[in-house]
Amino acid sequence: MPRWLICLAAILIAGPAFAVDVTSLEIVDFGLYRARTTGKQPAPQAVNGQTQTITDIDFYETTSRIPARTGVRFGTHFRVAGMPPDEVVQLRSVWRIPEPGIRNPDSGIVYRESISEFTTTTGTLTMRGFNFGFSWQVLCGEWVQEVWSGERKLLSQTFIVEDCQSVPTAARRAAAPAG
Repeated sequence: MPRWLICLAAILIAGPAFAVDVTSLEIVDFGLYRARTTGKQPAPQAVNGQTQTITDIDFYETTSRIPARTGVRFGTHFRVAGMPPDEVVQLRSVWRIPEPGIRNPDSGIVYRESISEFTTTTGTLTMRGFNFGFSWQVLCGEWVQEVWSGERKLLSQTFIVEDCQSVPTAARRAAAPAG
């Protein structure tokens, strides 16, 4: 039997190959949430080189205004729209951190963004967030959350991290008299 006929038979038996096409991310909720941390995953480009695995997620306040306090969690809950359904896709989460960035006092590394790759499934609810786990991570200003599929930005959500008086620290510094 000719080699080309064997290859053609193998292709026909295996069936057509479908590329997963993520068309959009449909936001279900965003803002403040509670969750239980169950583990950590390595993420070399993320703050502290890791991301948390969480469960029991409870969005308790839909808001883009975030209090600047240790222990606060904020993020976005979304459904991955795409075809075919129930297919695994790889996405990239990017958190753009306000200037001048956050500095880890142990390592000396200054983070201006936190990046992690993650897998999810088309048609399912997925959640990505940020946790102010340490006081050095808390920084007032605009935090921008993005989710990418390859070179396509599928989500951009801005959160304003504020102090307890609901005035961003940057605005207070700009308004403070010199001297």
